[in-house]
Amino acid sequence: MKKIFLLSLMVVFVFTSTSLYAAEKYALGNSNIALKVDWINFTEDVFGEFDLKDGIYLGLEGYYGIAPNLYLGIEAGWADTSNDEDDVQIGGNSYDIETDIFLVPIELNLKYAIDVAPNWVFGIGAGVSYSWLDVDVEVGDKDADIDDWVFGGQVFADITYKLSNQWFIGIDGKYQFTDDLEFEVKGEDIETNASANNWRVGAHIGLMF
Repeated sequence: MKKIFLLSLMVVFVFTSTSLYAAEKYALGNSNIALKVDWINFTEDVFGEFDLKDGIYLGLEGYYGIAPNLYLGIEAGWADTSNDEDDVQIGGNSYDIETDIFLVPIELNLKYAIDVAPNWVFGIGAGVSYSWLDVDVEVGDKDADIDDWVFGGQVFADITYKLSNQWFIGIDGKYQFTDDLEFEVKGEDIETNASANNWRVGAHIGLMF
């Protein structure tokens, strides 16, 4: 994770330096907000073993231009993936098992956006994050819930089409990496070798100011 994080910082510094020589303009307005609907895929094998790799992510992001073509922003989102299994045999008894995983990432990002064609804008960036992951398991009439907050980072790119002087739509992709998860169970901290690393790919619609 440290190598990827250092690479993310390098990307940010490169585009920060480049922006000093960019034309005096803001490709996506002085500021902008966007709603994102993405497909999310958790990359750790343990999610796949329990059929919990894929889900839907909803996010809201806002950016403010701090230099020509350079934006500082925040993003907060919510993702959910679940699995239901009926008649699972445990100790000679049959149970219905329902598992839900919720991810709430909170991100601070730096994005470099530049016009590549009339009305088309390409963006690339990186940032840091602090994410909450919750695992809820119901076995029959019993329920167990564990959660953890983890630090991480992300790199991303997007293509945006400006519909007018205010509205835009586009597609986006992001890879987020996090520290390994650690859960508190009955007062004891249980360390795992699994992270909440994930890919997100989807679409966005937004408004420029």
